[in-house]
Amino acid sequence: MTQYIFKQNMIVRRLSRDYNILLINEDWATLQNVENKQHLVLSVLTLLREYQIGDLSLPAFSDHLDYTLLTEQQITELRRFDTYLKFLDEQTFPGSNDALQLTINTAGNLLNEQDYTRPSISTLRRWYAKWLINNKQSLYLLKSNSKPFSTTQSDRISEEMRLLINDVIDTEYLTVNGPSRATCFKQLESLHGRLGLQCKLVSRATFYRYVDKIDELTVIKHRQGSAAAKKHGRSAINCYETTGLFERCEMDAVHINIYLVDLEGNIIGKPIVFLMIDVFSRCILGMHISIQHGETSTAAISALRHAVLPKPVEKYHYLENKWICHGSPIELFVDSGSSFINASFDAILAQLKITRINGQSRQPWKRPFIERFNSTLRNKLKGLPGYIGKKSDNFEYDKPPKSLATLTLDEFEKIVSIIIVDQYHQEPHSGLNNSTPAKMWEKHVRYSPPFVPPNADIFNVYMMKPMQGKIQELKGIQCQHQFFNSHELRALYTTLKQQKLHDKKVTFFVDDDDASQITVINPFNQSLLIISNNRKSSHGRSFKELTRLKAEKMPNDSKERIDGITKQAKERKKKSARDKQKSTNGSSSTLTTFESTLTQAEIEAMMNKRNDITHKELDITKTENTDDEQQAYTPKIIKYKTN
Repeated sequence: MTQYIFKQNMIVRRLSRDYNILLINEDWATLQNVENKQHLVLSVLTLLREYQIGDLSLPAFSDHLDYTLLTEQQITELRRFDTYLKFLDEQTFPGSNDALQLTINTAGNLLNEQDYTRPSISTLRRWYAKWLINNKQSLYLLKSNSKPFSTTQSDRISEEMRLLINDVIDTEYLTVNGPSRATCFKQLESLHGRLGLQCKLVSRATFYRYVDKIDELTVIKHRQGSAAAKKHGRSAINCYETTGLFERCEMDAVHINIYLVDLEGNIIGKPIVFLMIDVFSRCILGMHISIQHGETSTAAISALRHAVLPKPVEKYHYLENKWICHGSPIELFVDSGSSFINASFDAILAQLKITRINGQSRQPWKRPFIERFNSTLRNKLKGLPGYIGKKSDNFEYDKPPKSLATLTLDEFEKIVSIIIVDQYHQEPHSGLNNSTPAKMWEKHVRYSPPFVPPNADIFNVYMMKPMQGKIQELKGIQCQHQFFNSHELRALYTTLKQQKLHDKKVTFFVDDDDASQITVINPFNQSLLIISNNRKSSHGRSFKELTRLKAEKMPNDSKERIDGITKQAKERKKKSARDKQKSTNGSSSTLTTFESTLTQAEIEAMMNKRNDITHKELDITKTENTDDEQQAYTPKIIKYKTN
């Protein structure tokens, strides 16, 4: 098995001991213990397996160079490269335009360079990519026919004139439906005379050269609008060119419209496949398949891990060809999805020194190679049981799609792996002059060996649960009722306090099954700080176990006693309410309610009482001195006087 990680005379650390690789071939390696000089023979597969699980780590690369054979001019250029590239490498996100521009301004000022001698953003990005692929050695940036910087005709233009030209271009030419170059030059002449400048006016041809240097897409965006610029960007006028492996890699997540089941036949959902492709060889470096409702950073980091580290042979025993493609990319092109734009993904890219380049949303043509493979993968998946294709395919079925689900997640992963390694990698590719991706990889990997991190455990850190919290000055970080502190964490708190950022939360990663330590990300350089638990008894225990042990060691029945007092108060309140209700019912027992049943005697008494009240209201006068109740009433006569 051909591998490009372990080399002869390399010092590796295995199980907390240092070993020197004396001899190594495709299958076996002879190691010598540095301390006791004992020999150990292991297979290359064993070394790769131990590296993947973290039992074996690689040495850090050395950037020591011998300057004795270089000329003074080459040494000056090397120092110039080191000034720019080392300052850029210290930035949190070295691939961002802000970091590149900051490096150009800062390093240029340190070297006392004029603006026209400083590198552009694109030039500095190319320097940085080539610097990383050559293990951060600036020697590879030197040219055999390097010449000192020369002053061209544009360099002799005064700074005052240059500012005036830029002002005319920004305020006149780069406007919607702005004037032509000739009209702008006339305005430049007018401004030059009106302001009475002492500097010499540039010629028309020089002004036109200034205008032509502006990026074509920028001109279209400012003069015709964003829609026209987007349409122009999609046109295939230029093609992407790469000169070696890992220079440009693209990653994307493709949603496959197929229902998967578990071993019992229950629907578990549709898969999301994260894929990474190397543009130069068209090889698929890695993938990750998950069943989720959305794209997550954990899945993206898992796909990156699968692409960077060598593939375990025992896992892919069902493949006819070996999946040998792996390595860390120099530039990684992704979209602006939440799975790629987050603190965890940024941190792992910073650790691996990968420059991330984000494409705008809904612009797949900015990542054409991975999008083309996504289409190829969908075409090869047609015919699988349960695959219903894209909506644009207009597939029609007699049964519901879920009833066609047959494959499990493990079976689907095996099918995708076979499609990638045994089909796609072995088929002639039109973009490779009808060569296969596998042959392209085998031909060029010896000249561009894969770069892997010294310790593979770095991926496991960022795949843990991310959390945020403040650093307390004395106790450190509190997480799930546990405190974590160290001298490094206190030093970080001091630095944050000096910059008045101590109230800001920091990001750390937690393993619920291991409460002995947490991993804190330094917000200044994205380095990892392993912070131990203040409790020595936390080693080998989870957070739940520590919480349970604390409850057992410190029994506290205060909650039970409080609940008992509260329960007694509630019962007393209910009893008081019942007694009050009974007393009210006893005092008004003579009152008749609608809920009680009336007897016949009670009804007759009520009717008699009603008749008595009605008769009393009549205004009558009985005759005096008579016992006859039937005597007629004497009417009252009213007499009126008249004149």
